[in-house]
Amino acid sequence: MLNETDLAIVNVLEVQPRIEFAALADVLGMAPATVARRWEALVDSGQAWVTVSPGPRHHEIGWSAFLSIEADVGEQDRLADRLCAEPSFASVLLMSGENQFLVDCFVSSTDESMRLLTEVFPRLPGVVRRRIDPITKMYRLGSQWRSGALEVSARKALEPDAARISRVRIPDEVDSRLLGALAVDGRAGWQTIADVAGVSAQTAKRRISSLLDTGFMTFRCDTSTTERSGLQEVIIEWAIPVDSIDEVGAAVAADRMCRVSSRVLAAANFTATLWVHDYGQVQDHEAQVLRIAPRATVVARNAALRAYKRMGQVLGADGRRETTVPVSWW
Repeated sequence: MLNETDLAIVNVLEVQPRIEFAALADVLGMAPATVARRWEALVDSGQAWVTVSPGPRHHEIGWSAFLSIEADVGEQDRLADRLCAEPSFASVLLMSGENQFLVDCFVSSTDESMRLLTEVFPRLPGVVRRRIDPITKMYRLGSQWRSGALEVSARKALEPDAARISRVRIPDEVDSRLLGALAVDGRAGWQTIADVAGVSAQTAKRRISSLLDTGFMTFRCDTSTTERSGLQEVIIEWAIPVDSIDEVGAAVAADRMCRVSSRVLAAANFTATLWVHDYGQVQDHEAQVLRIAPRATVVARNAALRAYKRMGQVLGADGRRETTVPVSWW
């Protein structure tokens, strides 16, 4: 279990994932060596990690979707392994509903999405049927999740500046190699990252800073499911009138229960992922949406029973990170 020191470290890294250990120690009033030692222990044990994640503007240069997959129960474990091995599938959840798997998919383009349909899906074992819901707008990203343990004033002081959205740069193969290195260790030093990508440390830092500044990527700190204080993951699919969806999206994104929310191209055009202490809190979410959009209807409610993979990190049954399959964004 994470102790109070571990939780404090994680709380700061949720806000500033690449903060230097000296600065992190200063925030917490601890010795830098103690902070570094505790963090390394958390990473080594698979209880916490920092990785990279698509930013709020990813959809401008890439393609993403939620994949719902109904599978033959006898093939469930083998299918889960294959889904986790595919770089385009960032996250893989086992769900409570008839569509047993919910998969977050990221690829470079709609053309690349066709490769999934024509080459990847036919080779997946036990798929009975699948549904693809392209994401058209993100209201809240998983990287914006905060555990809430850090004082508000401290959190606001640490929050990074908003992305400068005036510039556009199409990522290339070098960027992909840099992101692959950061997927394994989002706090790795610039020289370590540069060695993997075959560039200088200065080039690595400049390119990653550009992707961060323009909102095409971000960093995130995650912990194993055993360390989330009893939080349960629930996904609600809504059909919301188009004239209300942005208002709903903004309100849900501001709710501390919300982990991820997005607009999708489907009959259920809005999806919210909630982390709740008990399932009764789902009613609070639904009441909030209906106050804004009385004509909205819930299409599906499902609980996540197990996370096999989160943003490229393959997890064991206890939620601890076992290995990394870097996401092929571009």
